[in-house]
Amino acid sequence: MAEALRDAGATVRHFELDDIPAVARLFLKTFRKGRAASATPSPVLLAQLRQIYFETPWYDPQIRSWVFVDEAGEVHGFIGANVVPMEYEGRPLRVAYAGALTVEDSALHPLAGARLLRSFLSGPQDISVTETANATAARMWQKQGIPLNTAYSLNWIRLLRPAAGAMSILERKLPAARLLSPLAHGIDWAFARMLSDPLRPRVEASPRRLSFQTVERSEFDAAALHLKDFYALRPRWDAPSLHWFSSHAAVKRNFGEPRYRLALGRDGQPASAYAYFRRRDDFAWMLQSLVTPEQAGDLVDDMLLDADSYGCAGIRGAAQPWLNAALMSRKSLFLSRTFFLAHARDKTLLQPFLAGEALASGLAGESWMRLIGDDFRD
Repeated sequence: MAEALRDAGATVRHFELDDIPAVARLFLKTFRKGRAASATPSPVLLAQLRQIYFETPWYDPQIRSWVFVDEAGEVHGFIGANVVPMEYEGRPLRVAYAGALTVEDSALHPLAGARLLRSFLSGPQDISVTETANATAARMWQKQGIPLNTAYSLNWIRLLRPAAGAMSILERKLPAARLLSPLAHGIDWAFARMLSDPLRPRVEASPRRLSFQTVERSEFDAAALHLKDFYALRPRWDAPSLHWFSSHAAVKRNFGEPRYRLALGRDGQPASAYAYFRRRDDFAWMLQSLVTPEQAGDLVDDMLLDADSYGCAGIRGAAQPWLNAALMSRKSLFLSRTFFLAHARDKTLLQPFLAGEALASGLAGESWMRLIGDDFRD
C-alpha cells in the first residue's frame, strides 16, 4: 500500500518528441559514469534519440516507447521500443525490442519499472524481445512469467593478450594507467614465450573451408541480404533499410573502427560474413555473424586471427547461438553481462529462439544503436 501511495498520481504514457531532453538526461545518469553522468545532453545524443525512436525506416506509430511521469508531469522513467519486421515460415511478424529501461530514483518510484514493462508488453506486436537487459531488468521480465533464454544470453570473451586486456580495463577507471602499456606488452611477450603462446590463434590450427577477405560495409550489407535466409526467423531487410541500420551501427567510438569480413562459396555467392570493431591493446567487439553452425569454426578462427594481427587484447561479444560451440572449443570464457528474453502470446513463435535459429540480435536486434558504444561528447 505504501508503495502504491508513493506513485499516486503518476502515470505511464507514450514517449513524445518533447520528452527527448528529459530522457537524454535519464540516459546519461543511468548508463554513463563520472562527469558524463551529470553532463548536459549533447546535440548528438538528442538527435540520436529522435532518430532511433521516431525516424527509423521501420517506425511503427502503433508500437511506441513509453515514459513514466509523476503528478507534476516530470519524466522519471523510460523504456524504448523499436520494431523489426520479421518473417517465420512465410508469415510476416512484427517484433518489438525493448531497450534502455531506466527509472530515476527507484526507491521513490518502486513500481515505475514494472509499469513501463507491462505497458510495452501489452502492445500489438507479435513478439516482444530484449537482448540488452541488465540483471534488474531481466528479473522484471521473469516476474511477468517470461523465462531467460540462456543460449542468446551467454556473453563471451576470448583473451589474446591478458596483460594488455587487464590494462585496458584499468585505463577506464584510471586514464593515467596507459603509461604502463609498455610493461603490459612486456608481460604478454614473456607469457607467450614461457607458455608457448597458448592464447594466440594459429593459422595452421585447423583446415578451413572458407576463405575470408576484408570488404567495404556496402559489400557486407549486400551479403547480409543473402545470408539472412540461413535463419528460420529473420528480419525483412531490404537494401535501403539495412543501409540505414548499418550506417548507424558503424559509429561506435567507444569500440574502435568497424571491420567487415566476407567469405564466398564455390558458386561465388556469399557463404559467411561478420562485422566487428577493433582497437589496438583493447578488446574488440563483435556486432554480427552470419554463418551456418557447420562453418562457424571457420568464421571464429578468421576473426581471432584478424583481431590478433591488429594487436587487440582480446575479443568479446553477446551470444549468437550458432557460434557458441565453436567459441567454447577455442578457449573462450562465457559470462552473464546482458540478458536475452522473448515473449509471444502465440508460443509457437518462440520455437526459433529455443532452437537458436532466430536472427534476432546484433545488427538484427538492438545493437545497431549508437546508444551502445558511443560517448556522445559532441
